[in-house]
Amino acid sequence: MDLDQLRAFATVAEELHFGRAALRLRCSQPQVSRRVRALEDELGLELFVRTPRRTALTDAGARLLEDARDTLAAAERLERRAAAAGRTAAGRVVVGFVWSTLGAHVAPLIAAAGERHPDVELSVCQLRFLEIVPALRRGDVDLAIVRALFDDSEMIEVTLRREPSVLAVPADHALAGAETVPLSALDGLPMVTLQRDIAPRAYDAVAAAAAELGIEVRIVQQARSPSEALALVSAGIGVYRLPSSAAHAHPGVVYREIEDAPSRLVLVRRPEPPPPAVAAIAAVAGEVFGDADYASNNGAVALEISSLAT
Repeated sequence: MDLDQLRAFATVAEELHFGRAALRLRCSQPQVSRRVRALEDELGLELFVRTPRRTALTDAGARLLEDARDTLAAAERLERRAAAAGRTAAGRVVVGFVWSTLGAHVAPLIAAAGERHPDVELSVCQLRFLEIVPALRRGDVDLAIVRALFDDSEMIEVTLRREPSVLAVPADHALAGAETVPLSALDGLPMVTLQRDIAPRAYDAVAAAAAELGIEVRIVQQARSPSEALALVSAGIGVYRLPSSAAHAHPGVVYREIEDAPSRLVLVRRPEPPPPAVAAIAAVAGEVFGDADYASNNGAVALEISSLAT
């Protein structure tokens, strides 16, 4: 039994005429007749009553017609899926995020990936900054959408875009009434930062950039998490810098954009050529989050605020 035999049987059953069935199948009438007869011989059943004037299904033929149609439909689905598998990526991809990239970027990525690559199983997880490179090396994650690493590792780091940084200040702070905050206003300002051991390379890079610009970073307290830092801001201890997309409503805190202090959103992956599914999700991230004006420009900026708000 083969699909050509089932297709001939189903078509004759619909047309109740071997000649019209042959036209639909684009073959000769004798070919259709031979296929149907071969199927009948294999099944040991008469599927049609044939007379010079008409062709009709037997009771057995009528009972088997639905099964034949189901089998043909399943074969067509298999062919479509096989063709799609040859055109699209499939597999599982794990994408890591840090605190400052999680909230604003997970949902858009999942939505876009589901629309463009429904055969890819996408999983996400949150990483601490120091875990990014080790997690990629171990294969725990395939991609990471994070802040600039300031790291000399073997990983490939691609800039997706630069976004403004904001200053979290107490609601009654003098800067709360300003539309934007000039970079020079940070000089000597009591500041809350994350502890250096959370992201030492980024911490040192930002401190060095500030010193080069003649800005004194006056740290009055260090926090273990962004939530703790914002609580300290609300209590009036100091101000705290973070990327604009990570700025969420917090009691007693307002945010003001810092002039000339962008934060870089980057995509990080292993150096070897990625599998098709990983390459597909990386391309989606580039489409959804990429900024053509910035993605090709990795040059120095006035003061890049990176993972001090991871």
